[in-house]
Amino acid sequence: MESKLPLEKELEPIFLQKFPPFSDTVKEFLVKYGPYFLLVLSVIGIFGLLTAFGVGSAALGLGAVSPGIGFNFYLGIVLGTVTLIMYLMAFTPLKARKRAGWNLLYYALLVGLVSNLIQLSILGALIGGVIGFWVLFQIREKYIL
Repeated sequence: MESKLPLEKELEPIFLQKFPPFSDTVKEFLVKYGPYFLLVLSVIGIFGLLTAFGVGSAALGLGAVSPGIGFNFYLGIVLGTVTLIMYLMAFTPLKARKRAGWNLLYYALLVGLVSNLIQLSILGALIGGVIGFWVLFQIREKYIL
């Protein structure tokens, strides 16, 4: 029997039975092209993180982070970096349609939700979680163990 990820057993009936299913065409499109979209967005995310660290503005002599920015900013940067690394790590297994890639996306979504909740972005966590888990559970069957 396959091992379940944290909260997977509880979320599965919600997102597979209570939400409308995707057509096989949509699922196949997401599984075939999704890893490439994820890769492109991850590269854009790298540039965003570099900007947050002040790399782009350092040459201009501009400070990227003001002295008053606190703990939540830095925690958001750390969790964003972890999520981005998970996305990049998931590319190859997702392309090969391996369940390990899906698992990495699942964990990245959980980390992103925790990040939103810590930063008190409740609406962002709610919308991102619902859409993210709905898509993930719809395409899960396409990935082999």
